[in-house]
Amino acid sequence: MSSLLMALLVLIAASQPARAQHNAADNITSLAGTWSSGSGNVITGPGFANPVNFSFAYPATTGIAYSFTDDGHFEEAQYRFDANGTEPHCVKAFFIFQHGTYEFQPNGSITTLPIAADGRIQVQDPCAAESSVITYYYEPAIFQSWLIYNDQNHNAYGLQLSAFDGSLLPRLFLKYTPPAMWPTTQLTTNRSTVQTNEANAKRDLVQQSLLQAELVKRGSATSSSPSTVGIQAAGLLGLLSLGFVLVR
Repeated sequence: MSSLLMALLVLIAASQPARAQHNAADNITSLAGTWSSGSGNVITGPGFANPVNFSFAYPATTGIAYSFTDDGHFEEAQYRFDANGTEPHCVKAFFIFQHGTYEFQPNGSITTLPIAADGRIQVQDPCAAESSVITYYYEPAIFQSWLIYNDQNHNAYGLQLSAFDGSLLPRLFLKYTPPAMWPTTQLTTNRSTVQTNEANAKRDLVQQSLLQAELVKRGSATSSSPSTVGIQAAGLLGLLSLGFVLVR
């Protein structure tokens, strides 16, 4: 993965406020393992997605799962619904698989960099011309804070992650140690389309970051108000919060 993209992620992570930050020393057990939300039916590994043949297995209930290793690898599985307020019968289902590497940042956040060639998303839309499309998917992430705790109600370790904007993700509970994961190396080799789209995405990201830096510079020349810098940082964070759907 591009060192430039990682540098941008680190820069944005470092710009976040240090409230509710935690690091490995603050937590009661290792992050390594498979963590799943709710009923625990969504689990990472071959039982959920197969990026090689572009397929998903459908869990009994929705949820999210993350797996982490001690040496800096992660895997993500998501199954969720998106309601349609104007057309209630047009409920979309999303299945997402990604894996790659993660890093702990000095301010207590976690950044993830997926392997672009292996990311997959399936959208089931009963009201679309094509109701079940699977394509490439690529979305780096920033978890602003994380906390492992002992959940006595579930008699299990719990993991609370917060998104880049501080909003809380669903609580996750430790399911497996060691984690249930695909091999941590790249699984697929068809990269022609992925490389083109990833390069375009990174180019747009760099251009946007340069624009934000110039705006901050101009703002600093006229005013030292911290709100100006905060607005510019929010703009770049908004850009990074978007997932890149890469056409197959």
